[in-house]
Amino acid sequence: MKTNHIAKLLLLPLLFAACQEVVVNKYEDNPCLYFSRADSLAYSFYFEESSRLRDTLWIEVCLSGLPRPEARPLPIVQIPAGDNNAVAGQHYVSLDDPEIKDLVILPPGAAKVNIPVILLRDPTLKTAGRRLLLDIATNEHFGAGIQGYTRLLVHFSDLTEQPANWTSVWRLVFGDWGAVKMRFIIDYVGVSNFDVPAMTGDTRDYLKARAKQKLAEYETANGPLYEADNITRVRFPN
Repeated sequence: MKTNHIAKLLLLPLLFAACQEVVVNKYEDNPCLYFSRADSLAYSFYFEESSRLRDTLWIEVCLSGLPRPEARPLPIVQIPAGDNNAVAGQHYVSLDDPEIKDLVILPPGAAKVNIPVILLRDPTLKTAGRRLLLDIATNEHFGAGIQGYTRLLVHFSDLTEQPANWTSVWRLVFGDWGAVKMRFIIDYVGVSNFDVPAMTGDTRDYLKARAKQKLAEYETANGPLYEADNITRVRFPN
């Protein structure tokens, strides 16, 4: 009886190892993908210089499973997102376009990768935003992904937008907000990041002086600058 008991104890590590091997193999045979963020993101060309006609968002895609030594194409596709769906070739570069197709892969040995989503500054974005809903599908390399993490909505536009903190922060620098003034600040003054809680007095004085200087240079070459109503002249405070 004692011998049988010892034999059973000696077999336990072997049985445990066998179970481990089965679990690992099953895990390897069912790899899947998921987005590192599970909701949506927004982008606006409005806060970029007018000369920028496209921009790239880098989206992180992660692997649930073990890395492999070969590159594997990612089965990411656009699906309908209701109204104002983005149109490939007009509002964004399709993920299977030759320009980026080779970047939409999981590299050898990798457990995650950032893929490019290239947005195009089409004139229609000035009148209506577009929705690009990305979905992780399946292919011969990847099975169904983690529920709740396989879709990502990208909402983008070029619509006129007043920063939420204009009154509390930027009005002290540039005065009353206006769409044409805002465009001038971005293109000529060189300010495009308005998401700041506060600024020092020195920074405020510098931006005031720069805005007035750039406006004077512009008006010398082009004449007075007005808002869309052709009545309200663009001015900056002293």
